[in-house]
Amino acid sequence: MNRAPSPHGEWVDPADADDLPEDLRGKRAYVPRPLKSDLFLPTETHAVLAMAEHTLGELNESTRRLPHRTMFALCTRLREVQNSAQLAGMSVDFSETWLTRLLLARAADDVEQQNLVLDRHPIGRVILAFEHGAARVADGAVVDGDLLWQVAGKLTGTTGGSVETSLRAHQSVLRSRSPEQPAILTTPPGGLLRSAFAQWSTWVGAPHPLSRIGRISLAHLNLVLLDPFPGTGDYLTSVHSSLAMVGTGLLRDQVLPLSSWLDEQAVEYYRRVGAVMDGGPIEDWIRFFALGVRSAGKAQLALIGELDALSKELLDQVDGSPTVQKVVAGLMTAPVTNNRTLEVMYGMANRTATQVTRQLVKAGVLEVVGGKSYNKVFVCQPVLDVYALQTPRAPASDRDVFAPSASGPAHRRDD
Repeated sequence: MNRAPSPHGEWVDPADADDLPEDLRGKRAYVPRPLKSDLFLPTETHAVLAMAEHTLGELNESTRRLPHRTMFALCTRLREVQNSAQLAGMSVDFSETWLTRLLLARAADDVEQQNLVLDRHPIGRVILAFEHGAARVADGAVVDGDLLWQVAGKLTGTTGGSVETSLRAHQSVLRSRSPEQPAILTTPPGGLLRSAFAQWSTWVGAPHPLSRIGRISLAHLNLVLLDPFPGTGDYLTSVHSSLAMVGTGLLRDQVLPLSSWLDEQAVEYYRRVGAVMDGGPIEDWIRFFALGVRSAGKAQLALIGELDALSKELLDQVDGSPTVQKVVAGLMTAPVTNNRTLEVMYGMANRTATQVTRQLVKAGVLEVVGGKSYNKVFVCQPVLDVYALQTPRAPASDRDVFAPSASGPAHRRDD
């Protein structure tokens, strides 16, 4: 099937053409052209980019007053883990994501035990990938092809090799959540993918006159269409955008769960990608992405306000020592916890941590997960509800009415 030439990419024959599903026979694959830095953008696009950066500035300032900013960043990363899993078709709730993270932390020095956790909780590999990326960027690493290769290795559990030897060896397919939208055949493996991904990696690590959000939007778009490593597509784009916000200095910490917005806008997101492939104005994509950043930022600001109000309510509910009050305030950024975590966060003895959690369970602030008598895990359900709903909270008796509905993956990839 012939396609009209596109100024943003090239249509080529796919790999493994005889092995493609029947509905994809005769379709051509798409190779994005090398990214440009000297784009001329309309005034309206510049205005949207500026508003998005301003919102991220507000978010930076709002996180300053949180009792544990680093824990809020962790909490946001775990939301990104959950949302990117949803995009990829894995169903997992927020409390399970937190619980898996606690299990991984407990098994950090025991490879055999960690492998057991990963076997029982597949979301664990996604957590390790996000945490590895965050640690590398905190150490000053550039969010380029080499870092994404490391992240891909964490996602798939593979080690060794190099960036080039780890690239996809087969044709991949990007499918929309909507059956009405045609599937996309991404860049074929081999020389085309090696060359295109190397160019992408060089571009993201170089200085540019384009605004930071504009650069991230273009890097995100091409990464979707390259799909460089097998079995990592939706996760890898989420990791990249989240890390790039910090790596470029837009945010101090990973506190923007952009994949939540991408999931909500899945069908429109896919349509916008297709519009660029068909030769549509690249500024339309940049503006769409920037509006998403601004929307996600405003949602985070609202979330912080909700958590602040809830903190006051729970503090009024508990009559305890300053240590107890401090732990309650900290639950806003760590709603799933255990005694060991409290010992590390607050420098308290195990006996003190046990007394604090016992008092908070008795006061109805914490609940015990699974009814275990040892190695207990505690959850603060009101805080989890705020994170899960991302809307103004309802009275406790009406929470089920507002529970998020289940939905399928935003799009899926066939590798």
